[in-house]
Amino acid sequence: MTTLAADREIEALMALHPKGFDLSLDRISRLLERLDDPQDRLPPVIHIAGTNGKGSCAAFSRA
Repeated sequence: MTTLAADREIEALMALHPKGFDLSLDRISRLLERLDDPQDRLPPVIHIAGTNGKGSCAAFSRA
């Protein structure tokens, strides 16, 4: 495969990838509304996420 042919193949593959991302919450908001907003009936929750320190964070939060 020549360099020109490889460049064309790469361009074709790149064209398949979306150019942007929808970071809004519109889709999930519509879904929750269709499900009669189940999140409104849940007790308050703290979600602890990340790579390090979850146990410590949970322990401090509980104290």
